[in-house]
Amino acid sequence: MIAIINPNASVPMTGQLERECNALTGLHHPLTFHRCEEAPLSIEGYSDGVAAAYWVSNKVRQLEALPTPPAAYVIACFDDTGLDGARELTSAPVLGIGEMAMHSATLLCQSFCVMTTLERSVPILTRNLNHYGVASRCAGIFASNIPVLALEHDPDSYQRVLNAARTVLDKMRGEALVLGCAGMGQWVKRLESDLGVPVLDGVRIAVSFADAMVNLGLKTSKVLSYRYPEVKTDYHLPLTQRSNGDRTDNT
Repeated sequence: MIAIINPNASVPMTGQLERECNALTGLHHPLTFHRCEEAPLSIEGYSDGVAAAYWVSNKVRQLEALPTPPAAYVIACFDDTGLDGARELTSAPVLGIGEMAMHSATLLCQSFCVMTTLERSVPILTRNLNHYGVASRCAGIFASNIPVLALEHDPDSYQRVLNAARTVLDKMRGEALVLGCAGMGQWVKRLESDLGVPVLDGVRIAVSFADAMVNLGLKTSKVLSYRYPEVKTDYHLPLTQRSNGDRTDNT
């Protein structure tokens, strides 16, 4: 199975993820959906991201403890919240929707734009662009100024996103639009029709790539960067009270 983890606690957004992913065709592996119940309701800014990343790691640990752990994971937040930490906890592929959408955009055009929700997300995504090595292919990251939780409930939200995207693509000569929030995925086909450019939803892309990676038998490397966490020993405690910590094998 492929586990799709919503790093926030929103029930409606998790339901939206489930509807959209279950509509995908051609997958070879069943999907399961999980939300981080104790995390913030939406992830907007650094402190939300730090809080949610803890619960992402906790959820991966829970799923890894199952008799049959997931064959792959998708972290369904465009900030890729907790992505690197999750990769340390499993040998299964772990894909972030932001990383997958950005890399996929470079295969479709020379210059893409990213449309996120609030301005405070722009520095986070700019850092990710540089980390992923695709900054030179991005014409810019722009905010619609619609909060994550309003995307589904504000009747004007689609038109506002469309207007902002059209302005940005024209101004920056963008050749494709990357949706910088999982909550915008509900509009991918509608936006593509209205804008006349490829529109990339990282959720669908990441799930499809995860399915392909499982088919190919690919695993997360445990040689160095994503080794399992080291055993932690508190040398101030008696031997009988010392924790064994996490696994350290490199398999």
